[in-house]
Amino acid sequence: MLRRMTMKDPEARKWANEKQLNVVFSVILTKSIERYGMPRLKEARERNFQALLPPGDGKEEDLRVLADIAMQMLGPPQMTEAESAQAGFQALLARGAVAAPTRTIRAQAPVREPPPLFAAQLGSAGDRMGKMMPKFQAPLPGAPTSGGNEPDKPFTDFPTLFDDTIFAYTEKVLSIFRITQPSRGIRLPFLLAPEFGVVYREVLSKFILPQMRSTRHMQTLAHSYNWAEVGGEKLIEIMQGSEVNNPILHNWDARWASFRTGKTAKGKKPPPQKPEDNPWPLLREDATRANYEPPNEDNLILLQDLIRFEADVMAKCWRELTQLYTQEFSPSGRMDQAREGAFRDGLMKWTAKLPDYVGEHLAMKAHFEFDRLDATWMRKLLANFGRTDSERRRNAPFLTEFVLQLGG
Repeated sequence: MLRRMTMKDPEARKWANEKQLNVVFSVILTKSIERYGMPRLKEARERNFQALLPPGDGKEEDLRVLADIAMQMLGPPQMTEAESAQAGFQALLARGAVAAPTRTIRAQAPVREPPPLFAAQLGSAGDRMGKMMPKFQAPLPGAPTSGGNEPDKPFTDFPTLFDDTIFAYTEKVLSIFRITQPSRGIRLPFLLAPEFGVVYREVLSKFILPQMRSTRHMQTLAHSYNWAEVGGEKLIEIMQGSEVNNPILHNWDARWASFRTGKTAKGKKPPPQKPEDNPWPLLREDATRANYEPPNEDNLILLQDLIRFEADVMAKCWRELTQLYTQEFSPSGRMDQAREGAFRDGLMKWTAKLPDYVGEHLAMKAHFEFDRLDATWMRKLLANFGRTDSERRRNAPFLTEFVLQLGG
């Protein structure tokens, strides 16, 4: 009764609209009916709520409101078996007879053969199936990489897939470091030298990968997946996964650690390294021939972490630095002009984000790739790595030695 009077009262409409009033009275009626009790409500619904409706006009609206609340609290009313059968029968009559759909005759599309030249390029059916198999490409040393992992040969066995995957990934990382312009007589750090990629691959093939594959963990990994299906991408996923219980990184680190000279008592010479654990003569010989700084035991972490570096992130870094250099030093117009120091700030930002030593190596590469980054600019850049010589040498050892070579 209160709801009916309020909905008709013009004064009530000044402080709430119809929708708001319905919400208010829905809550009030629900609470009242809860006190009324579910059994009595169910009995009242069976009698069409006659006992709950107030006298007077407006019973149809009151009945609708009560039915909605009862539906929420009790669910839909249950029909007797006879009512259910009658309702189903009425529904069938309402649907009527369904006409059979007309049959559509579809014309068979003719098989289109490729032009003769294209068919010849495809090769035989067996060759085409071979090209569709999951594979992984190992680019040749020094060859330009497209960044894709599309294979040139089908999967043959796990050892070949494993070696090719490591070769391809480390080559992709090294290609970001190496310079493409002349070295101008400067003795390059090994990561920047175009020739280093070849000898690094030789070290992997002779001193690292065969020994890794012979371990129990790697032999277990070889039988853990269908490698013809998952391909080299799965190896990279494992390689860049957690450091804990990682079969690839565990055996990789163990092989590089074996290249360290053992500690001996003072005054005694260390025992000679085994030939299979001593790649240093090979690296020194290649560095002498190509005139770059050879890596040594102090650089083991850098050599070891090449498979941990994220090649895609490094490539993104270099693209951004190239864009910043263009905007600061050779913009296409005033609207593209970057502020002074934009390239330096971008380089320092990426140096903080990337692993140790990566940023300073990209800075040295930039010296050869970008004309405006002369010796004076490089000395100013080095000052950003510390206030004193010892601090700069500690924070950027490779860049410090490089700037000393530049002189001036």
